[in-house]
Amino acid sequence: MTRQRTTDHSIDRWSAGGVVLRPNPDKNGKLTVALCHRRAESLWALPKGTPEEGESVADTAAREVAEETGLQVETGPAIDDTYYSFFRTAGETLGELPFADDSTVRIDKTVHWYLMTYIGGNTSDHDHEYDVVAWIDIKEASQRLTHRNEARVLEKAVAFYEARAGSDD
Repeated sequence: MTRQRTTDHSIDRWSAGGVVLRPNPDKNGKLTVALCHRRAESLWALPKGTPEEGESVADTAAREVAEETGLQVETGPAIDDTYYSFFRTAGETLGELPFADDSTVRIDKTVHWYLMTYIGGNTSDHDHEYDVVAWIDIKEASQRLTHRNEARVLEKAVAFYEARAGSDD
């Protein structure tokens, strides 16, 4: 029997990230995506993160993608939003909360996703949040992604990318 998690409070938070796609120059232009990997958690993810004070959603996405991947990117159109919830104590959350530090808080998170254009840079220049950042073929990437909602975002990004590439003809 599983124990129901009780919360004292809930708060809404948001973050933003991006899907960086590019044709692989070594494999006949086959499309690849930049994925981030954290070994300790066996986590494969798209780059995303939380805003700095006064930062717009699109600016947050561009900054976080650049920091976490080491890549220079240009923010394109919005692709999708994803939603999930998790639990922390009030003392573990960011920002001032009017709750006792040991009270349980449910954080309802919205992630805003953008299609990103690769401009330059190198994945070896990524920040400390991930152990590895790599360009991975789309089919393999969709299987590696830890969270299914991110695999769906990748699928939508590829469709959007291909539709835009087709309209350039």
